[in-house]
Amino acid sequence: MFSSKYRLTLVGLGMGVMTLGMACQAPSGSQIPTLSLSKSTVKIDSLRQPQQVEQAVPITGSVTQRLAILNGWLYEIDDGTGQVWILTAEAAPVVGEQVYVNGLLRYETILINDVDLGDYYLEEQERQLQVPETP
Repeated sequence: MFSSKYRLTLVGLGMGVMTLGMACQAPSGSQIPTLSLSKSTVKIDSLRQPQQVEQAVPITGSVTQRLAILNGWLYEIDDGTGQVWILTAEAAPVVGEQVYVNGLLRYETILINDVDLGDYYLEEQERQLQVPETP
């Protein structure tokens, strides 16, 4: 069927793939480490600045609260410097999960007796669950 030239090429290619596959396997009994790329984020306490409104902001933190709303979810994350609410059309992450969020910083004005009691929030554009680092 195949000439000896092609047979040798196929055998060599097959052995190369097998060798590569064996080299990529983790030793038995060990866990395969998760590759995590570090992402640059900002601290939540630095978000409350009018010049940042309408800009994309990356943050990371732990989910502390979540609330279903008419067209999606609100969930709050805390990074140790402060808390911020995140607006999403997706299902909110579970309380306690560590998340990375990139979203547009927004400000909602709430006037009561001519006093602005509004606050900043993020409109989610991207979310990733963070896997805890294992030593």
